[in-house]
Amino acid sequence: MDDFSLFSDWKLCSSCGLPPSDHGDTNKSEQNTKLLSCSRCHSAAYPNVRCQRAHWNSGHKHQCKKLQNAIKPLLELMKWHHRCNEGMEDSEYTSWITTDMIGDFLIDKNRALWQRGVEEWDNTQYSSAMDMFQRYLSPYQNAWYTFPNKRPFFVQQLSDTDKNRFCESALRLAKRLLFCAYCELDGDQIDSARQRLAQSLSLLITIQSLPACPKREVKTNMDDAWMELTLSMEEIPSDRVIARHVAKMAINTKSCEWVNPLQRPGYMAKVPLDGISFIPREQHHLGSGQRGSGHDDHRVVIGRSWTEYVLFGTGAFSESDNDAPVTKQLIRKYVPDAISLARMGGGEVIFSRLAGGTHIQAHCGPTNIRWTAHLGLVVPGSTKDCRIRVAEEWHSWEAGRLLLFDDSYEHEVVNNTNEERVVLLMRLWHPQIDSSTRNEVLMGALSMKEESVNKRYYPPK
Repeated sequence: MDDFSLFSDWKLCSSCGLPPSDHGDTNKSEQNTKLLSCSRCHSAAYPNVRCQRAHWNSGHKHQCKKLQNAIKPLLELMKWHHRCNEGMEDSEYTSWITTDMIGDFLIDKNRALWQRGVEEWDNTQYSSAMDMFQRYLSPYQNAWYTFPNKRPFFVQQLSDTDKNRFCESALRLAKRLLFCAYCELDGDQIDSARQRLAQSLSLLITIQSLPACPKREVKTNMDDAWMELTLSMEEIPSDRVIARHVAKMAINTKSCEWVNPLQRPGYMAKVPLDGISFIPREQHHLGSGQRGSGHDDHRVVIGRSWTEYVLFGTGAFSESDNDAPVTKQLIRKYVPDAISLARMGGGEVIFSRLAGGTHIQAHCGPTNIRWTAHLGLVVPGSTKDCRIRVAEEWHSWEAGRLLLFDDSYEHEVVNNTNEERVVLLMRLWHPQIDSSTRNEVLMGALSMKEESVNKRYYPPK
């Protein structure tokens, strides 16, 4: 069965942001070793006790409680996984649907209640529909709570016919849990939604190896559930670091096409692309001639101001070159790929101004089919106080020089100076995507985004 463990490959100290080797007071024997994570929230890491105490006193003692609550669904999923693995060789066939409710589960005894909810939903009586959906799911919620204290149900005990029925019933329930989680997240019922996502995932994992499993449908729903659980963490600043744990578990179940917990875009290209978070300057080749566009990033801004002026792409201020004639002409001549991607809806070219005292919190871009280039225009004098982290490495801008990186990796920006930072930001096609397949790849990303939105509006039958 899949390895269910939390993310532990921390590279930077949660207190000071430095790797272990950069701590002057750390013994040589302790340098370049693995950071130790907080035993309570599992989501902060330190090279030594001094950093841990400093972080605790500077606010982690309050933040830790929020993180402990956010990580609960993952710990419950791990507890289910551990309970299933106790002395079992075929643990993927073990369910938290208890023995005393398996009969009702197989015949979907309360299906009329769910169907009435669907009818209410179709009649735009959403509040009434949600009440019925939640009532239908209540027995399963109780089963999830009591599962650790009860004898697990072994699916292999069923006849072949009932195994097929179990597979159908588990998939049906997983889809209903997922839909209810969508609605609860939209209604700010975060804790309940996350728990339903964990329940949905456990059912999908249980049946994915059964002979009767419709593997493509199960894979699609598993991707959706992991993605939604990840987004539920990323949308709340205090919980955002938990997304690394979710992504690691998703990777271990071969979901979302992710390969690195720090690279978790909404859409991963179907063609294999090298996973390079930051591209050194000697590898820049821009002038070849051959969720959206990033504006949602404003939700992760803390501080004074982050403003953009769009030259090409959604929200462009002018279709002509009158607003920035020299810049636009140079981009047309030397970086036409940036314009083509912007016009196809996959990116933008913008002037990006970040005021002093502003922090853009860690987040991931929507897709890995593009790279992002920053051309430094106005750069504060202190490179240590104005910089960008991509994956686990910090970088600084230089006026007139490019920074090139894959923004599908986790990244954040800090400007702790009193000066503004201005860059020309360009989205570029990933160089490994052939020009003949670009339209197909981008349409696949946009189609997947549209499908993910539509699923939130139509309850499963």
